[in-house]
Amino acid sequence: MKSVITLANLAIAIFFTYSVSAKTMSVATNQWQPYINSQSAPLGSAAELLTQIVSQDDHEISWRYQNYDLAFNQVALGKQTLAFPYFKTEQRAASVLYSDAIFTVTNHIYYNRQQASKLNFNALDKHTFGRVAGYSYGEKIDGFTKSAVIFANENDALAALLQNEIDFLPMTKSVMNTMLNQQYKDQALLIKHVEQIAEQDSMHLIAAKTDEGKQAIAQVNRLIAQVADIASLKLKQVERERPKDIAKLITAEGYPAIVGQTSLSANTQYFTLPQGTRVLVLNWSDKILKASESDRLYKSMIDLSQVVILNGPHVGKELYIRNMHLEIQ
Repeated sequence: MKSVITLANLAIAIFFTYSVSAKTMSVATNQWQPYINSQSAPLGSAAELLTQIVSQDDHEISWRYQNYDLAFNQVALGKQTLAFPYFKTEQRAASVLYSDAIFTVTNHIYYNRQQASKLNFNALDKHTFGRVAGYSYGEKIDGFTKSAVIFANENDALAALLQNEIDFLPMTKSVMNTMLNQQYKDQALLIKHVEQIAEQDSMHLIAAKTDEGKQAIAQVNRLIAQVADIASLKLKQVERERPKDIAKLITAEGYPAIVGQTSLSANTQYFTLPQGTRVLVLNWSDKILKASESDRLYKSMIDLSQVVILNGPHVGKELYIRNMHLEIQ
């Protein structure tokens, strides 16, 4: 009985010690994928990073979802202590405290390539810009957005760019690529960024200019320094997925059988393929990719593109198929 009591007391002591030492930090944020996911989803990469940083002092974070403009104003007024993540600008630094850099991002100015012939890339300020409410993209890019059309979120802003309602849209590279990879796959090739403008910017935790805010920033800065050399805590940028051409094999006039070959050499082997077989095009032939000086395109149609078979009796094989047998899905 004595040992049971001792173990029970030990458990109570451990729980009490943890309860006293663990502290919850309330941090305002909002969805900004892939860095901050929605409330119903797992933490985004930046939220997870900040959680790991403060865990060094046995702290936890209570995430409070709030419009970024509103959260900034609340912090500036001292009505709440912390918000994350924010770009640092001179104007904002006059109102709130900034932590040291927690992670860095690349910002671009994007456009719809359908409109490229109508755009003057040497005078961007002559065009209509869009911007998401509450967002900053560094002082250089922000200089173009003083009269920008304001949107409630990235989805609305990107939809406007695709519909040619605006000419240019600044956005963080990983955020744009996440949207194009997940929600706008069909339109991804329409979106390009202005080559000559790319800003590397740091992201920060902001705090109210109060004693509590000063203490929080000092603590977080100390914890950031402690993990500076841990490579696994460095956030990687999301790259745009390479579009994949899926095709169905069809017969062609004069070619009722579909034949695939294993190589372009004289020692190739041949396989007969059922009509309707699905393939992933790995490499289109040069005669498809390049312009011809003649409209007699028979040679282009019988030229060979490289594919991998996705179903049927030869699934997994990499073969060369005549272009006239490939129908894009």
